[in-house]
Amino acid sequence: MNIEAIRRLVEFDSPTVANGLEMLHPGDPTVGYTGPDVRALMPELGARVGIAVTARMDTTTAGTDNPPSLFKAWVAAMGEAARTGLPVFAVMESVGPRPRYTVTIGDGMGSIMRLAGATAFLTNGSIRDIEGVRGLGLACWGAGMSPMHGKLRWLDVGSPVVIDGMTVRSGDILHADVNGALVIPPGLADQVLERALAVRAREAELFAHWRAPDYTLAKYLAE
Repeated sequence: MNIEAIRRLVEFDSPTVANGLEMLHPGDPTVGYTGPDVRALMPELGARVGIAVTARMDTTTAGTDNPPSLFKAWVAAMGEAARTGLPVFAVMESVGPRPRYTVTIGDGMGSIMRLAGATAFLTNGSIRDIEGVRGLGLACWGAGMSPMHGKLRWLDVGSPVVIDGMTVRSGDILHADVNGALVIPPGLADQVLERALAVRAREAELFAHWRAPDYTLAKYLAE
């Protein structure tokens, strides 16, 4: 795996990466990306690329029990993933009766996640302490923000998760920006850079042609 080629994908927006990945025919093109229910919560932090480390949590099932935490197991897995040389993209699937209301991290958990090598976080739920998390440089994608959560019921760490219709497995490569998030099969990830460069060059050529002062609809239709 060419780690540097994967890290360089952060130089591209996610549509360009998606178009480059499509050239490699990864499978069904109707899956593998998020939709409008997940958005960049800190768009000013820009794009992120990294290796996924997954977990699942429910904080909206009612109750006053005191379930055990799997947070240490999750961040330990992040530390292991960081040894690949890639940034870590932490992924938490929110489950339960109100998954969008599930607050999955705040600035406390975010601080430890940064120590473990995480530079990005993706969830179908919410986060809190957004200013504190922003200050950590931990770019987040999710449904939004919420001020509180119920009991943190950890379900598991490392299992496949589904975020807004996108299946993510630990070890997958994720790319995300203001357009959304995209999963890249690890076996193809280091080939995407070359295709993304080709997409960028071809689009620059096309846009220059289409936006020329003397270009008209008639010329387009005649081509």
